[in-house]
Amino acid sequence: MRAGTNIYDDAQIGAHVGTSRWTRTGRQSSSSLKEQAYVTNELDRPWDDLGEVEEATKASLSSYLMSWVPQQKEIDENDEDFEYESSYPTSKWKKNKMLFVLFAATIFAAAFSFKPNTTKKENPVDNEAIVRPDFVYEHPYISSSYYTSTKSLKTLQSVDKFQVQPKKEQLAGKKAVGEKDFTRDTQTRLAILRPFCAFDAGPLPTTFDCWQSFPPCKAAAYELGDEFDPDALGLNDENRTFDAVGSHMLKNAKADVFLFYSQTFSENDVAVKSVDTIIDQYFEGGGWAQCFDNIYAVEANIPADLDNYIPPMQEYLYNWVNGPNRQFEAGFRIVQSGEWGDYDGFYLMEGDSIPIKSYWLDVVLSEIEVNRPFAIMGAKYNGDKWDNFYEAIPLALLDHTNGNGIYNTSHPLLDRLVGQLEVEAPCPYNSIPYDFRMSQMWIEGTRQIVPELAPAIMLDDEGKNITLSNNTAMFTKWGDRWAKEHPFKETPVIHNYAATNLIPRHLGPEYIIHGAKLYAPWNPARTEITLVVSEWFFDRSAHLLSHLDEKDHPFSEVVVMLPPNVDAHEDYRNMTSVPTRTQHRDAPDYMDMCEADIKTEWFMLTNSYHHVANHVDLMFTPGKFQPVIPFTPATYPFCFKFPYCKETINLSQRFNADHAKVVLDFDMLYHTETRNSFCKDWKELNGDDGSDLYTYQKNRILRRSKIIGPSGPTGTSYTAYLFQQKKDKMYKLVDRSLYGARAPFIKIFAKEEKLDGMSEEELALKMGDSGMMGMDNQTDCNCFAFETLDTCENSPLGCIWRPLFESCHPPEMIGDSPICPVTTAPTLSPTKSGYMLDTEAPTSSPTKSPVANVVDPWYSSFFLIKERETLTDVEELHDDNLDDDEEL
Repeated sequence: MRAGTNIYDDAQIGAHVGTSRWTRTGRQSSSSLKEQAYVTNELDRPWDDLGEVEEATKASLSSYLMSWVPQQKEIDENDEDFEYESSYPTSKWKKNKMLFVLFAATIFAAAFSFKPNTTKKENPVDNEAIVRPDFVYEHPYISSSYYTSTKSLKTLQSVDKFQVQPKKEQLAGKKAVGEKDFTRDTQTRLAILRPFCAFDAGPLPTTFDCWQSFPPCKAAAYELGDEFDPDALGLNDENRTFDAVGSHMLKNAKADVFLFYSQTFSENDVAVKSVDTIIDQYFEGGGWAQCFDNIYAVEANIPADLDNYIPPMQEYLYNWVNGPNRQFEAGFRIVQSGEWGDYDGFYLMEGDSIPIKSYWLDVVLSEIEVNRPFAIMGAKYNGDKWDNFYEAIPLALLDHTNGNGIYNTSHPLLDRLVGQLEVEAPCPYNSIPYDFRMSQMWIEGTRQIVPELAPAIMLDDEGKNITLSNNTAMFTKWGDRWAKEHPFKETPVIHNYAATNLIPRHLGPEYIIHGAKLYAPWNPARTEITLVVSEWFFDRSAHLLSHLDEKDHPFSEVVVMLPPNVDAHEDYRNMTSVPTRTQHRDAPDYMDMCEADIKTEWFMLTNSYHHVANHVDLMFTPGKFQPVIPFTPATYPFCFKFPYCKETINLSQRFNADHAKVVLDFDMLYHTETRNSFCKDWKELNGDDGSDLYTYQKNRILRRSKIIGPSGPTGTSYTAYLFQQKKDKMYKLVDRSLYGARAPFIKIFAKEEKLDGMSEEELALKMGDSGMMGMDNQTDCNCFAFETLDTCENSPLGCIWRPLFESCHPPEMIGDSPICPVTTAPTLSPTKSGYMLDTEAPTSSPTKSPVANVVDPWYSSFFLIKERETLTDVEELHDDNLDDDEEL
């Protein structure tokens, strides 16, 4: 590294960092001259007891299973910072090998089906016939197989003509007028690493389209004047904003682009051709190319069988994320080695890191100048999809800087963190993504919180727990040495959304967004939406209507569904500027979805125990304008352990036998015409009022007094109907367990809902002799109730306001301190409807029937809401209809 130019500059602490070079066989350290290779030893073949298996199948599965386990890297025993006790076997089998192999074979058969075909194909151009420029066989280019594998002579000639030869001539004292100055002195030199793997090699060139739309810099370095004014950074200006950057940044900084492949270019023609396309575009001149001095193609040389990224296996397979982990380490060492140039650090900028404003590189370089010294600079999670379970998230995850950040390769702390990642490659800690793992090390060293790993990953091949070495003392030493300098810094230039669904309203001051799914907002010019409100009294919905004009919502009309005996509120139309009308029910209240008279093309449902959220952020796909609807996968953790949800899926499968998506009633944007046809079919199956909904389950009815499930049509059944009719393309369904979701309606009368559902006897028991109810009541632990900055920040729960989303979320939890204060008086604080709480029957309407001041009139069945009781026709059932094998 060049003296005096490091981002981190501390002569007292700075540690010597040996150069390193990556070759196809692994990392070769100049200090130890020991290579990291991967295992080739035989593993047990547990299929030998399974009967006859084709030898080719055995060999294939054996090869893949062996690839799971990398060999432990040899380390320098003289380095006290890298003490490591290997007390675990390299094989990661569970005790029951037979079941594990069957399970693994199933998983990886599916994984193989999604892997792109990267097999080398015959090329009409003979590789040996290409007369390649000499630089291909010189350092540093010889260390990347791209330059000896590409068939594009044009690309190689461009690299030679516009990059290699001008640099040589300038070093010899010759420089053409208007030419890039490859030898100019700068304070900062940054490498932009664009990592990619075999899966995304094909679309790689398209990720540079936004660089053309949003150019990285205002002006190329050679277009700037000779003087650089450091005062222009405004380091001493307290009122300076982070993006107050002029056009001068590249005068004192250099940036190069590295196209960084996880495997080996010579083994993948698709990767080679994609890089050809990008380099050709770069040398066409203009656009984003003027902002960078050089462009290179480098590789991590991870064997294909070890380039793993299999999120479904993150709790079972210790190297499910081996590919990204090893690629990060390789990138760090490539830049740190200095072979491709003297860099102070690198920005790891994945393909889903998207610039959304021009001159983003200028601002990134400015932030480096302003924030030095640091080890890592980037963004923590900036989205809101974690808010529902914020308190349960480990502190190290909340506090971690996302991998798409800026890394100072000269900082001794970062060198130690990366070295520890390399040491841990063959152990269970490799099951943690590198960015999260580095945060765990830092939290363990500064707060002594030791991370917990998935139980299955901590088992050896005999089913016994693996004992890992205790690194707390070593990490604590690192914390003591560097904590006061705040080596992890945040920058507003980059926002990390981690696959959060957004619309433009959610974007803030950032220049680059990572992991966001950006959709179009509701367009009133093309979509009219009615809001249907289920009501059981005449005035409960008054709160919703009287506050409707304060909200950002898409509704052009409101329909209030009333029981037959309840008069409409005289002031409904005066409560809101949105046209409002009432409709008295001619069917039970759980049929409101089907019975509401809708005049618009679309509508949504809620009830009078909710009000409209501050922002109803309906999302649509750009272009096709499909509504984006969140669903929850019908799995045991999310659905099947809840009887109501399980029954909801069972009923939906009457329309689509394979249906496995739970869509909440209040999340769905219903298409009126499709609703009409759905309800027609639903009534033919289940009766006009759902009286036949459960009659097909006679065996279950005999064994159980009641079935916990919906009484009428649901958003889930409507979705299943869409698939049955091949109308599912009308919507874009997104997994809320991955991308999150924002509730369009917030429950504010949760306690009233419970009271309204009680009989007089139940209410008397609840009130007690003293007439006091809820003494020493514990408040709802829900920060979502607070919808303004003041109420959120002044809440007794320590809630935190999220300005980009104008929402309130819980604080991070450290230790076992309760978040909920105990009050001495009943509270009617608004609460947000929980998602599938562990109750008997979560419903979209009152928990039980609201009790009216009448005695069971003829129309009472029209607004009864309770669990569906089906043991009414027991006398019609016979023992010969029982199926002993039916699941209870």
